[in-house]
Amino acid sequence: MKVHRLIAVSMGLTLILGACSSGSSPSASAPAASVAPGSPAASTAPAASAPAFDSACTPPDEATVTPVTTKAAKPLKIAVLGLENNPFWIPVKEGAAKANTELQALGSKADWIVPAGDTHGSVNFGTAIDAAVVQQYDAIATIAGDAGIVPFINKAVAAGIKVATFNSETSTANDRSFFVGADLYKQGQAAGKAMGDAVGGKGKVAIITGLFSVEAHELRRKGFEDTIKASYPGITVLPAVENKDQADAAYSEAQAFMTANPDLAGIYVTAGGPFGAAKAVDEAGKGGTIKIVSFDFVDETMAYVQKGVITGTIGQDPYAQGHDPAIRLYNLIVGGAQPPCGRLLTKSDFVTKDNISSFWTGPAASPSPSK
Repeated sequence: MKVHRLIAVSMGLTLILGACSSGSSPSASAPAASVAPGSPAASTAPAASAPAFDSACTPPDEATVTPVTTKAAKPLKIAVLGLENNPFWIPVKEGAAKANTELQALGSKADWIVPAGDTHGSVNFGTAIDAAVVQQYDAIATIAGDAGIVPFINKAVAAGIKVATFNSETSTANDRSFFVGADLYKQGQAAGKAMGDAVGGKGKVAIITGLFSVEAHELRRKGFEDTIKASYPGITVLPAVENKDQADAAYSEAQAFMTANPDLAGIYVTAGGPFGAAKAVDEAGKGGTIKIVSFDFVDETMAYVQKGVITGTIGQDPYAQGHDPAIRLYNLIVGGAQPPCGRLLTKSDFVTKDNISSFWTGPAASPSPSK
């Protein structure tokens, strides 16, 4: 996979992060507890004032931020709580692996942990946060899919553990230090404009979302719907359905939409598995006729963009989402370095058949640096 990333060197997939130093992956299934904070001795510099929770910017060192050269007073353990339920997470895990390599050079580490259940839900991630507290991690980077995660984040911070969020973040204010990921509502708006233009401002458009319970997916859906309503009154948006980030579900749902709506003009996929919908459209002989707008640059999706079945797909720098939280948490603890904003927004390039060669050159190849 030659997906261009904002990094200066190429890096292959690292399967286990914690195993680089301990020989096994940490467990996320320990019982919850409200004690066992990270040691205060881990901090070697006072932190500057924290940025406002809702302040936002795209830092110039996205995906290339490096750890401060100072070693922590004691080796730090940072838990990166992610998912592996679809191909999007491969480069996220790669980014976390790179962070682990960089931190190991300073005597610390970042462990990649997939909570039981492998879904965005706050119950799964809340349990994993509690487990990381019990296991005496000094910092935690976590997905924050809905407001239910807030008590778990705040409890960890109260126990002396720094917490960052990435990829998905609830709008409910909490005590996390910062967020790394896309502006999901604006991404939805961009997708709405792309779809509206692609279908000529008229026709029926279907929405396949990941999960209604995940705020990030809802922001993409609402941004899309608001844009269509405001700027493309000739488009009818059909009731949305869930695919739970699974390509096979998106395939079946796309087939169902086409069967119920022979005049279907477009399909918008807000989250994982858009290549499933593309496969259904392609098999129906409607590639390029039914417009598809999606997210992310996984090989399966990009192949359909190159073929012209997917009209366009929007990126969010998954490598940076895996890499930057761990490094910035280390820098915050050891160097007192606060990020420039509370929400560090990753770039959202829009890739079509016309510009795909600048972002992807085919599957089964080594990753290369991005533009």
